[in-house]
Amino acid sequence: MNRILILLLSMLSLASCKTTPSKDYILLRGTISNTTSEKFRLSGQGLRMPIALAEDGSFTCDTMFSGTGRYTFTDGRNSAYLYLETGGTYNLTATINKFKTTAKITGTNPDASNYLLTEYEHNNNLRGVYAEYNSLNETDFSDKQQTIFEANTKYLESFKGLPKEFEEVERKELYYSHYLALIKYESLHRRYTNQPDFKVSDNFMKQFESVDFLNEQAFKRRGSYDDLVKEYFVRKANEFAEHEGIDKYLAKLKVFGEIPNDYIKNNLLNSAAKYDIAYTDNIDTYYNTFIAASTSEANNKSFTEKYTALKKLSKGEPSPVFTDYVNNAGGTNSLNDFKGKYVYMDVWATWCGPCIAEVPALKKIEKQYHNKNIEFISISIDTQDKREAWSKMIADKALGGVQLLADKDWSTDFIVAYKINSIPRFILIDPNGNIVSWNAPRPSNDELITLFNELGI
Repeated sequence: MNRILILLLSMLSLASCKTTPSKDYILLRGTISNTTSEKFRLSGQGLRMPIALAEDGSFTCDTMFSGTGRYTFTDGRNSAYLYLETGGTYNLTATINKFKTTAKITGTNPDASNYLLTEYEHNNNLRGVYAEYNSLNETDFSDKQQTIFEANTKYLESFKGLPKEFEEVERKELYYSHYLALIKYESLHRRYTNQPDFKVSDNFMKQFESVDFLNEQAFKRRGSYDDLVKEYFVRKANEFAEHEGIDKYLAKLKVFGEIPNDYIKNNLLNSAAKYDIAYTDNIDTYYNTFIAASTSEANNKSFTEKYTALKKLSKGEPSPVFTDYVNNAGGTNSLNDFKGKYVYMDVWATWCGPCIAEVPALKKIEKQYHNKNIEFISISIDTQDKREAWSKMIADKALGGVQLLADKDWSTDFIVAYKINSIPRFILIDPNGNIVSWNAPRPSNDELITLFNELGI
């Protein structure tokens, strides 16, 4: 009897040794070929983990982490979007110079990750050249976008091992990105066909009648939905501004303020005000309208602080100054060097498309006001390592005026003092060094000549 009992216990012991305990962490390893970058980062699900690559590009996440969901593997320039499951083991491979098209993952149920890694390229191939796609007439565009939506849905369905929750989220993302493409069509068609007055038909807009623009859960999940909601309400704001003949930035606050969902309303109000206060015609009215519409105490507090700081940039206030900026023609210049003249400043960068678009108009105005009581200064916020590219563009485009390079790009004291967080920005200062306009009209805007005439320049 004892021998039988011992035998049974031995069999149970052997069985337990063969049972693999469940793993409560994720293991990610891989190889990034031909890379000069030694450091990547894995983030997601509350994680932000640095990953060091070996000389051959291989890596292993040497810190245990868990949490089923989405992760981003990036070096800042190249990114792979992954879906990893707790208990899974994965291997990621890619070639750095063709990162988007070569990134692939194998291991535990890799379908979700491989869908995320290939969906962007798949959609781009369906869409074709972006400018040509948005230049299609209204009917052809709608038909093509519907075809793209259906093809993208079939592509999602071709990945058979997708987790149910992941698939449901991605189906919604395809739905929202489809409507985002549709709602952006009007403005993009204007740009690519050079038809600033183009408007879609009422029938085109009927496609949006079935869309719920007040889904807080979807808005918090981000993706295409929050962009879609923003585009929709900005469109309504532009229509309101045109109908009422009011400042378009103020119209945004009024339309956003009427949104019945507090979370979406406050998010849109805050994101708009962060930039638009720098462009509105009347900062005081803008501030009061924001405070009346917002129901977020935190947003109101931070916006009040910004408003108070911007009041120091009101007309007639002494302008912030810059000192010893490199002049492309040689030497350095400070703002005080130009006292006694009006100074029209253009804050720009070589990588800024809208800045470059203003160059022809700026050159025309510089020529028109040559030998007048005004100096034209262009301040580039290119980084110091781009100085050669900056000088080359000045030569290639025969840029006139005084061409200066800021000392610390976006962090330059002068740029920070003027609360500049988007470019181009144009500033006008009077001969005494006081602010005329901290947000002057662009060279392409006829209002600039009107302003110059009013000042007797």
